[in-house]
Amino acid sequence: MGFADVIPGVSGGTMALITGIYEELISALESFEPQVVLDLLRGRLEDFQNRLKKVNYSFLVPLGLGIGLALVIGSQFVRYLLEHFPPYTYSFFFGLILASAGLLYFEVPKVKLSAAVTSIMGAIAAVMIIGVSSGSFGHGLPVILAAGAIAICAMILPGISGAFILLLLGQYEYILDSVGRLPSSLPTLLVFGLGAGLGIVAFSRVLSFALDRWRSETLGFLIGLMVGALRKPFEVLLESPSDPSINFEWAFQSTATVVACGLLGVVVVIGLGFFRLRENRERSD
Repeated sequence: MGFADVIPGVSGGTMALITGIYEELISALESFEPQVVLDLLRGRLEDFQNRLKKVNYSFLVPLGLGIGLALVIGSQFVRYLLEHFPPYTYSFFFGLILASAGLLYFEVPKVKLSAAVTSIMGAIAAVMIIGVSSGSFGHGLPVILAAGAIAICAMILPGISGAFILLLLGQYEYILDSVGRLPSSLPTLLVFGLGAGLGIVAFSRVLSFALDRWRSETLGFLIGLMVGALRKPFEVLLESPSDPSINFEWAFQSTATVVACGLLGVVVVIGLGFFRLRENRERSD
């Protein structure tokens, strides 16, 4: 799940489904009640201890350690690719996001007008956010806190990734750089982690409610977000090379590689979808 969440377009929630731990993950997250923080702040130590006893530590602790380790290792690898091969990397992201949006479409239980409307709203929102995210949001601690809170929701949403949310908010490369600049960037990462903790406790229940009550409309909005977010990698791919000595043959070979990377991203998501389908069939049998 950690490696998946580093890459825009691949969802940690999807990996949880494929590995068969998704339902246990949701149950474990719901075992952590938000009131535990209030009990601690108000000095109700007995209630605080009783609520903590309900948390599924044997599942959440090793899962969290695995995700954290994968995030640190994976973020450095992706950071290297972004620095040295940006067109190829963003082309791969383009294929991942596009195919993930298509895969998520098959999760919509009933295609109806309201779902189409929310899809359009999501796409417009993503395009507009990316249009201002490069400079307007900045990288202040309140923005990092909010980004962490929103991005962590991807952990419980198959089909949409935390890295995609960070890309949408213009924080993706900044967080990757922060991981590589440890320990000087520790305050930034601590604030990001605090936001993630608050988000997983608060938003998980909201999103679960929305998916239960308005599943088609909610998934439609997420699909629209992903399609609209294609603006970011598309803009990178349209950037002209800074080296004037690049000739036509090199440019043609480079374009072919960019297309191949995009197709590779599509293949990866299709492969994940295949394994997920096989897992569902085995469960039904």
